[in-house]
Amino acid sequence: MKPSELFGVVVRTIGFLVILYGLWNVWAGFENIFENILPTNESGDADLPSSLSYFAFGVPALVLGTVCFFLADWIVKLAYRDSSP
Repeated sequence: MKPSELFGVVVRTIGFLVILYGLWNVWAGFENIFENILPTNESGDADLPSSLSYFAFGVPALVLGTVCFFLADWIVKLAYRDSSP
């Protein structure tokens, strides 16, 4: 396996892991929306994080992971240019 092929596998693996992280954040954001709408404790003073923070990290992670995963060949071509004129 050439170094450029190994680099492509690493880029795709990182892209896949970032996609999973983004999906987890987006899922947690949707879940948190419903927790904020229907609070389970009756005190009304729940310390729930904002749903926006989940989406602020999840959506860009999904985009970045998708770019890394599906455009890995292009990233490899940028990193391993042909040095001959």
